Parts: sequence; structure tokens; C-alpha cells
Amino acid sequence: MSTVIIVLLVGIILALLFSFQNQSLVTIYFLNWSFEEKISTVLFLTFAAGVILAFISTLPTIIKDKRTISKLNKRIKELEKNISLNKETLPEQDNRVNNK
Repeated sequence: MSTVIIVLLVGIILALLFSFQNQSLVTIYFLNWSFEEKISTVLFLTFAAGVILAFISTLPTIIKDKRTISKLNKRIKELEKNISLNKETLPEQDNRVNNK
């Protein structure tokens, strides 16, 4: 856990250093629009959009995996119940076999 925090802090510090050193404005052209913004802001927004799109693209897999895990957990409970029932009836069956 502390390693993750350290890595995040280093990443934030590097991002801040990059932002302070790259204050120049760039012109962004998209279709009929154009606007000027700091290059660090443009890069940050582009990165954030990529992270969001990556998360959205993995959502179907995450949902499918959670459903599969839920079904498997239900199956495990059923099998554990069957095992406990079999353990209860096993001595009775053993007595029947030995009494013959």
C-alpha cells in the first residue's frame, strides 16, 4: 500500500514539474473550432480522456466476470451443502452395509 502511495506522489510531482515548465500556449483545431490552451492542460485532458475510454471499454468484461463469479459462488454453496448432507448420511449408510 505504501509503495502505491509513493509512486502516486512521485507521479504527481513529475506532472506538476512538467506543468510548471511547459506554460506555452498551443492552438487546438477541431472541425470548425479553434482555441488556445496551455500544452500541459491539453496533455492532461487527453490523458484523462484516454483513461476514461479505457475504463469504459473494459466495463463489459468486468460485468461479465462479476456475473460468472456470482454464479460460481452459488454453485460452491450448493456443492458444500451437498457435501454436508452426504457426511450426515454416510454413517447411516455405513451401518447398513456393515449390518448385512
